[in-house]
Amino acid sequence: MIFFKKYIQIAKTSWANGFVYRLNFVMWRIRNVIQLLTIYFLWFAVSSNQDKIFSYTQASILTYVLGSSIIRAMVLSSRSIDAQGEIASGDLSNHLVKPINYFIYWASRDMSDKLLNILFAIFEITLLIVVIRPPIQFQTNLALIALFAGSVVLAAILFFIFSFIISMTTFWYYEYNGWAQRYLSFVILEALAGGLFPLDILPPTFAKIAIVLPTAYFIYFPMQIYLGRINPTQIVVGYAVMLFWIVALYYFGQMLWKKGLKVYGAYGR
Repeated sequence: MIFFKKYIQIAKTSWANGFVYRLNFVMWRIRNVIQLLTIYFLWFAVSSNQDKIFSYTQASILTYVLGSSIIRAMVLSSRSIDAQGEIASGDLSNHLVKPINYFIYWASRDMSDKLLNILFAIFEITLLIVVIRPPIQFQTNLALIALFAGSVVLAAILFFIFSFIISMTTFWYYEYNGWAQRYLSFVILEALAGGLFPLDILPPTFAKIAIVLPTAYFIYFPMQIYLGRINPTQIVVGYAVMLFWIVALYYFGQMLWKKGLKVYGAYGR
């Protein structure tokens, strides 16, 4: 019980810190709203006066856009990006002498950050629906809603591990606090996750490649469940693939962590 209490306290502290740097948080939310509106009106214009576009109706494609925005707040928000700064600056040493698990420490901080972002994202989407009244598709199948929610939770876990691995590369490439490799990774990730468009609208060959990558399960797969576009067998296979990637990337991340500690020199200190 004591083990969990300290990480719960870390999560509470991280939650409080989110309100300390209010301007940063507000700018982050404004950026998300602008991105959402840009993508929404783009797809609204493209799908207007058409029965279907890329096998999607206007209601389903706009639901995908709005739904992916909520998932993005839950899945792609991450505090573990700060780990790379600690590694590059040498501040990691402060954690190595404390009785905490560094992986769980960042998982606790991530959890509070995701909760904060999802609350604001739901408010923003609700406000947008009330103001512009978009044609959207509401899912009424409780089983699909439950499977959708479960896939989002697994996606959040998968992304955290993925993000942690990117941060671990800073042990070897610590210039600019590791932001070079993170920026490049996440520019590509946004498209491969299905955050800008559904992956199945790509040419068949590219779509098949994109869908088997772990990034496809961050946004694209959960939204396919919500929209009812995949059958039960595909959902089961998708869950199995997500669990595979979670386990495989977790052990790969732990391997990187152990190897990274061997070359870590606290260069910033």
